[in-house]
Amino acid sequence: MTTAITTSHLPLSQPGFRLFDGPASDVTDVAPGQIGVVGMPSDWTHSSRLGARFGPEALRKATTLLQSMRPQGASFNPDTGNRTVPAKNWLVDCGDAEITADDVDATTQAIAAMTEELSVAGAIPLALGGDHYNSYPACLGYSRGLARRAPGARFGYIQIDGHLDFSDRLGAWGKYNHATNARRISELPNVDVPNMVWIGISGWVDGGDLALIEKEGGRVFSAGDVHSLGTVEVVRQALAHAMQDCDELYLSIDIDAMDAGYLPGTGSVVHSGITPRQYYELLDGFAEAPLGGLDIDEVSPQLDPSERTEFLAGEMLFRILHRFRTRPVKEI
Repeated sequence: MTTAITTSHLPLSQPGFRLFDGPASDVTDVAPGQIGVVGMPSDWTHSSRLGARFGPEALRKATTLLQSMRPQGASFNPDTGNRTVPAKNWLVDCGDAEITADDVDATTQAIAAMTEELSVAGAIPLALGGDHYNSYPACLGYSRGLARRAPGARFGYIQIDGHLDFSDRLGAWGKYNHATNARRISELPNVDVPNMVWIGISGWVDGGDLALIEKEGGRVFSAGDVHSLGTVEVVRQALAHAMQDCDELYLSIDIDAMDAGYLPGTGSVVHSGITPRQYYELLDGFAEAPLGGLDIDEVSPQLDPSERTEFLAGEMLFRILHRFRTRPVKEI
């Protein structure tokens, strides 16, 4: 006898924190241009260290606490020299998708339904994992929504990750797991592999997967490339590759591209990865791109009692969402 395990609860009944302490809303009530948050508390498609199902809650807590430490009025960024004030009505938290642990397809469709609704409305879906497989249903819904909102539009895809996630199958998990999400995304009708880019790849990769990506025109930047080329050049080349003849960008953020010495609370740790500073500089660069949707994955808070992993990941969201959450003082 198999017992169904679920971590789901109804949207708008999210206990505790909301992302950036934003207001709660149903996906049907999000306005164009707003960030619509969707939680994906599932790690049933991960093959090793579990715990990413607690990631959405940890990210909501981390961003709320980090925001409480920031000035409520104008602030100055010493790196850029810019003065900004917090934006208003830029984000809403739509709660978690329904997760059915023993039914991957049901979970996939539940997540996709929420991100599709947001994308159709012209909002930007931000999906919180969960293991990295959940990037596929999040992007699936975005893809469907883009097709309905702008028939014929194309999107580019950038994945920051220590791994390619381009396998077709993985053992008993089959075609739908945290090693296949990018492969499944490549099969969507409004994206092509020549517009797909991977950044931060480190350590062991499947040579066949890498060869297939390169044969089909994708671009891969290793962690070593980030160190040698620098983040500004990697961002420039990545956007040029991903956005060729495309209208929007989908960004998938797997936190495990960061070296495990800084960030141990993740399922598949990577050594000799990129540094926090490099990761943040990459996100600063992509923040100005025409983002249509994004996800962040593999935060496993119980694997890091120090809590630094979730706060490092929370800062990632501050960086990539900078142009949404702030306004230059000169515009006020």
